[in-house]
Order: sequence, then structure tokens, then C-alpha cells
Amino acid sequence: MPAIEPLKVLVVEDHPDNREMIAFMVKEMGYKVYTAATGKEALALLNECLPDIILLDVMMPEMDGFEFCSIVGADPNLHDLHIIITSAKGTLEDKVKGLELGAADYLIKPFSLIELKARIGVGERIVRYQKVLKEQQALLVQIAREDKLTGLRNRRDFEERAQEECLRAHRYQRSLSLLVGDIDYFKRVNDQYGHPRGDTVLREVGQTLLQHCRTNDLIARCGGDEFAILLPETQMEEALKMAERLCAAVGELTFTHQTDSFHVTMSFGVTCLASHQRLHLPELMDEADRALYKAKHKGRNRVERFVTEPSSSEPRADSSKA
Repeated sequence: MPAIEPLKVLVVEDHPDNREMIAFMVKEMGYKVYTAATGKEALALLNECLPDIILLDVMMPEMDGFEFCSIVGADPNLHDLHIIITSAKGTLEDKVKGLELGAADYLIKPFSLIELKARIGVGERIVRYQKVLKEQQALLVQIAREDKLTGLRNRRDFEERAQEECLRAHRYQRSLSLLVGDIDYFKRVNDQYGHPRGDTVLREVGQTLLQHCRTNDLIARCGGDEFAILLPETQMEEALKMAERLCAAVGELTFTHQTDSFHVTMSFGVTCLASHQRLHLPELMDEADRALYKAKHKGRNRVERFVTEPSSSEPRADSSKA
């Protein structure tokens, strides 16, 4: 089991002797300690050391503890900071003011080592719980947006992100292309070799697509054996070349089942959003699907582009052998 990393504590205290004493006490408790003499110095340290707990003196020159809390509270990225105000002023008014400004606790000076240790211990439990909660939330978001089998984006996440890219492309007069493809005769793979081997094919094909695309391309498994790839800043000819490379890369994969080995191929339909066009994702998906249908109709293991004849509303597709 990996060792638990110690939390980071920032001691903000203008009196040098008090600052040194408190820092020593906290360090002896096993925490990683940083110090600041003023509120402004503490603000400058926040992004550098990213503390988990702050022991904050109230009465300081230039910027008091209340002003510090107010500034921190206005930053949504700093809401998880656990601030413990330390002050010789123990009036109810001061306590309420500090808590209303975002402090989590209020410790009256002079305090004992036992009390300081107890207050920081409470802060540690809260901070660690928040860290676990955020990790779980991030995992849930990932699960909701990731295709479990391939690790690629799922259809929901792809459609949300791709629609944003379509709007951005229109706003800034940029081109983008969309590839929709599926594995040829994939049902035969499941029927002949079983669904577990079919799942292996889907995983390896998905990873092959990912490896051959750019980091800013959006790649998703849309369901079954169908994949979609959005290529920002990409015109039709570049997209066709990319689709051909992907067809070739998938065709080079070798799969084994007992003593047999086999290969699979893919077909792609390609469409492009020109810089002057304003199309939404469903329209682009429809165009790419129609081009993919042409690829299937013309023999599979090939790439087809979507083209609309100027004199007709009926589309046709030009082929490019993968």
C-alpha cells in the first residue's frame, strides 16, 4: 500500500518568533510547512505551493486575515482551502466574520500544542475526504464520457465536443472534416470466433485509430463496430489521406484465435465542413454515413467522400481505394 503523502500547511504570521514557533510545531506533526509574513506574500505562495491547510493570523500589516479570506473566497479554484484563523481577538463578532468569509475554523491565541494538533487533525480529515470525493467525481465523469470497451470517447461525449468544434469552425472560418467508419463484416468475426474475440478486435482497432490520429482529433466509438473521428483544421483531401492511412493500419493488424489467425478491414465515409458553411453535427454525421454506405455498396475496405452535385440535391460519392 503506497505511503500517504503529507498535507501541505501554510503558516501566515507577521510576528517572526510566532511564525517560527508555529511552523516548528506543525512540522513536528508530520506536515510539509510553508511560511509567509504577510497576506500578500501568502497570496503569491498559493499557486506555487498549493497548500491544503492555512493557519492565518488576522492582525497583519498591508492585508489582514479577513481581507485575505475575502480574496481567496472570490476565486472558485481556491474554495477547497481549509483556513484556520489564528487571532488574539476572540470576540463573537470576529469569529462570525471570519467564518462568513470562508474560514473553516477559528483558533484563539495563545493556543496549546494539543489544541493546535486537534484543530489541524480535523482539517486534515476534511481535506482528505474532499480529495477522495473529487477523485470519485472525476472518475464518474470519465465513466459517463468514455466507452468502457475501447477507452475512446463514447457517442455522447463525442457529439457534445464535436458540436462545439463545428460552431468554432464556423465562427473563425475554419475547415474541419468528419470520418465515420466501421469494421467490414464484423458480425462474421463474432459468429466465427466468438464475442470475446470480437471485443479484442474492437479494442485493438480503437487503439490503432487513436495512435494514428493527432492529439487534437476527437475519436469515438459510436456503438457496435462504428467509429467516428473529427479532424479540426482539416480539409477534404487531407481527411481522405488520413482515412486511407487508417484503413491500411487496421488492415495490417493480425488477430489470433486458437490455431487460426485472421485480419479485418474498415470502410470510411468522409465529409468536410468548408469554412463558409454553417452545418450542425447531425447534418455532417448524415453526410458521412451516406458516404460510408457508398463505400459498403462498392465493395468495402475503401474510403468514400461525400459530394453534392451543384445541379442536383442527390449526393454522390467519389471513391478512393484504401
